[in-house]
Amino acid sequence: MSTAGRNTVSGRTYRRTRPRGFAPWSPSPEKLLLVEQIRQVLDEYRAYLPLTARQVFYRLVGNHGFPKDEKAYDRLQETLNRARRARLIPMGDIRDDRAEVLGLPAGYRDPQDWVDTVKASARLYARPLDQGQPRAVEVWVEAQGMMPMISRVTEPLGVAVYGSGGFESVCSKHAAALRIAHREVPTTVLRIGDRDPSGLSILDAAAEDVAQFIEELGATLPTVKQLAVTEQQITEYGLATAPQKRTDRRGDHMSATVQVEALGPDQLVALVRAGVEELVDLEMLERVKAASERERPDLVARGERLL
Repeated sequence: MSTAGRNTVSGRTYRRTRPRGFAPWSPSPEKLLLVEQIRQVLDEYRAYLPLTARQVFYRLVGNHGFPKDEKAYDRLQETLNRARRARLIPMGDIRDDRAEVLGLPAGYRDPQDWVDTVKASARLYARPLDQGQPRAVEVWVEAQGMMPMISRVTEPLGVAVYGSGGFESVCSKHAAALRIAHREVPTTVLRIGDRDPSGLSILDAAAEDVAQFIEELGATLPTVKQLAVTEQQITEYGLATAPQKRTDRRGDHMSATVQVEALGPDQLVALVRAGVEELVDLEMLERVKAASERERPDLVARGERLL
C-alpha cells in the first residue's frame, strides 16, 4: 500500500505500509481455511465473546490440529488482523488489550438534556451490590483482554475486575493498597493468570508490594488466592502444557507451564462464578437487589414531579 503523496503526521513519506482501516484481502486457500476455523470457534463460544487471540489459538490447537508454537500464533494474529480489516470477522468478536480512556469531555447539550439525564438516572437507581457484604472481593486478571468476559460474571455479584498485568507500575500497586486499606471489611483477591515463572512472579511481587503498602497504612492485609490456573486444573481439564522458557529463570524451575487461555471460556467462566459465589453472601445480595427494586419507583415518581 503506497503512501506517496499522502499527508502523514510526521511529514514523512513511506514506500509501503501495512493495511490501514478496512482493506480488501485475497487470502490463500490455507488462510481462508484458517478464517473458517476461527469463525467456528467464535460461533461455538458466542456467549463468551469477545475472545482474545490467545483464547482462539488454544481452541484451534485443541479442536482443529493447529500447531502449538509461537510462529503459528504470530500467523494467527496476522490472519485475525487482515480478516477483521476485510470484514470477514467482526471487529467486536476479538478483544485486544486497550488503553484506558481519560479526559472524555463532560456536559449537557442544553438544560432539557440535563433534565432528561436526571430523570433517566432515577430509573437506573440501585444500591451498591456489595452493600452489607462481610468481605470485599476483587478479581485480578493478568490478561486484560479477558476482563470483559470475566466482568460479565462478576458484575451481577457486586465484584470488580482489575487488570493485574499493569501491576508492574508502582502507582497501580499503591492505588490497590489504598483501595483495600480504606475498606471497612477484609478483602479477598482472586487471581487469574498463567502458571509459569513470569505469571507467578507477577502475582507474588504484586501481592508483596501491595501488602507492604497496606502494612504501612496500618490496615488489614488481603487474602490472595490463585483461582486459575492451578495444578489441579491442569490435571482435571487436561490443559496443554509447555516447557519452561530457558530465558525465564524466576524462582524454582517448573517442568510444565500453562497459560490461562488454555482453559476454555466456558471452563474459565464456571471457575470464576464458583469462586466468587463461594465468597459472596448471596442472601444479602438478593436483599440489596430487592431493596433497589422497592425504592426505584418512588424516586422515578419524585423526579417526574420535581422536573
